[in-house]
Amino acid sequence: MSGTDGTRRSMILAETVNGLTPVLLAFSIFLTFRGHNAPGGGFAGGLVMAAAVILRYLASGPEAVRSLRIDPIVLIGAGLALAALVGTWPLLDGGEFLESSIWKFHPPLIGEMKLVSSSLFDIGVHVLVVGVVMAVLVAFVEADDEVARANAAREELRSNAGHDDASGDPGTTTSGGER
Repeated sequence: MSGTDGTRRSMILAETVNGLTPVLLAFSIFLTFRGHNAPGGGFAGGLVMAAAVILRYLASGPEAVRSLRIDPIVLIGAGLALAALVGTWPLLDGGEFLESSIWKFHPPLIGEMKLVSSSLFDIGVHVLVVGVVMAVLVAFVEADDEVARANAAREELRSNAGHDDASGDPGTTTSGGER
């Protein structure tokens, strides 16, 4: 199996990633929401989701990164904004920075539900971590693209220079350095 960039891709890796990605995404969400009560949290959950993104890149190549529907910088900004908002919100009520709050809801047919502000903070950190990893991948792909463009331009100059020398153009130099 060949990628669109001419490199060979592993069909086994691609199929494994297709099966593993939903599991990694579900586990990352579990880790994120578990984090305010036990080990885990937004950072660990974000790293697991970022691992799924990296595996997708390894299986599909640069085309997977070029076809991203979400701008990583938007993810970084949204995650940072949510985490900062949750951290500073208690200051408006006379509380302390990052002071935790618990909100209780009573939806019909479900019963009592609790939402803890630390879980919102973890979601912000999760989104921030995924955005940073995606931004790094985008930077790698763009750097590779830039190197490929520079190499192509260099090859074109060499082929044009070789063509001009062979044409007998009077402006070219000979091996003796004379015109």
